[in-house]
Amino acid sequence: MDNLFNVTQTAYILKVHPLTVRRYIKEGKLKAIKVGGNVRIRELDLQEFNKDFSPNKSIYKNLSKKRELPIKVFSELDPFFQLQGRGATLTIG
Repeated sequence: MDNLFNVTQTAYILKVHPLTVRRYIKEGKLKAIKVGGNVRIRELDLQEFNKDFSPNKSIYKNLSKKRELPIKVFSELDPFFQLQGRGATLTIG
């Protein structure tokens, strides 16, 4: 007999909100059954769903390249240092 998960358990496994799981069911992306008026997801259906939506390495390939970000040098003319008020006694050392 298959293990059955409720919506909350499925959401925890997929690391999404329970409403997202319900949306997946409504859109037909995730198979579910009703048992005693409650929605249940079979473990095999969940594994099949999770396999289809596993991240593709080619998507993340470009993220590993380091980007050269411009270096900003702060001076006393910066608006942050012109703030007035309580606790605004910041000095450049």
